Amino acid sequence: MLRSFRLTSRSTQHGITHRSPPSPFFAQTPTSATPCSPTRPSPPIAAGGGGGVEFRRKLHFLSAELHLDPFPLLAIHPALRSAPLLLLRNSLRLLTSHGLSARDDARVFSVFPSLLTSPPGEPLRFLSADAPLPPPLLCAAVVQSPRLLAASVPDTLSPALRFLRRRVSLRREPLPLAAALLLAFSVERTLLPKLLFLRGATGLPDPAVCAVLRRAPAILSYGIETNLTPKLQFLSERMGRDPAAELAEFPHYFAFSLEGRIRPRHEALRERGVEMSLKDMLTSNDDEFRERLLDATLSPTKARL
Repeated sequence: MLRSFRLTSRSTQHGITHRSPPSPFFAQTPTSATPCSPTRPSPPIAAGGGGGVEFRRKLHFLSAELHLDPFPLLAIHPALRSAPLLLLRNSLRLLTSHGLSARDDARVFSVFPSLLTSPPGEPLRFLSADAPLPPPLLCAAVVQSPRLLAASVPDTLSPALRFLRRRVSLRREPLPLAAALLLAFSVERTLLPKLLFLRGATGLPDPAVCAVLRRAPAILSYGIETNLTPKLQFLSERMGRDPAAELAEFPHYFAFSLEGRIRPRHEALRERGVEMSLKDMLTSNDDEFRERLLDATLSPTKARL
């Protein structure tokens, strides 16, 4: 008989959001600024309106070279008005020297225009030399989470790396992308609370929890109240499964939508009296799931697949 399960730990999530749809094993990466829209024809600047030659050159740089609408950028980060054009070009050159493409650069600067006036030399050095992330992985991480370049090395990036290496014992070189994205998170506000929550909620000891996190590091970016708690409750109370055993077998469970996939597929299995592993239930596409379900329904012995 599956043991009963009671959630005993709660915490407050440090939220963030981001970009293009993540892989099934990673949730969205948050950002603290709103991306600017693609460039559109700029309104003319009236003579004597405070434009000036340098200012017009900066508008041209932002629109023609970065392909961004300069006016939302100026509204978000007014320091762009007085910053030398050379400083903006140096920031662009810095990102390009680390392998980012023109489209990548535009993505980063649209989310964090402050990076145009504060070149992220230290974060880039840390990510490429200390993490270390090879150029393709560094580019992928920065594009998915431009916040990495705006984070403080001593206050955020370095403590997060130590946490992953020492507390979680994530020794893989280089870090997987899902783990590299975690470097932008606070240890005290985000990473550690998730680890402690999982330990208390599942009853797993620290080594077992860390083993789960090494296989699915993206769990550390998920919200406790919005993701981990409701999915653990559903797994235990509605599905009647032991969370500790199931997570040890399939830690990527949290990456799937509760209402979009977990609940409807569980109900389909329950209605037909079919049992299926979490991995088979969740990772198959809709056609494969229906085929598995039909085969199991027609089988004389509805065994666990």
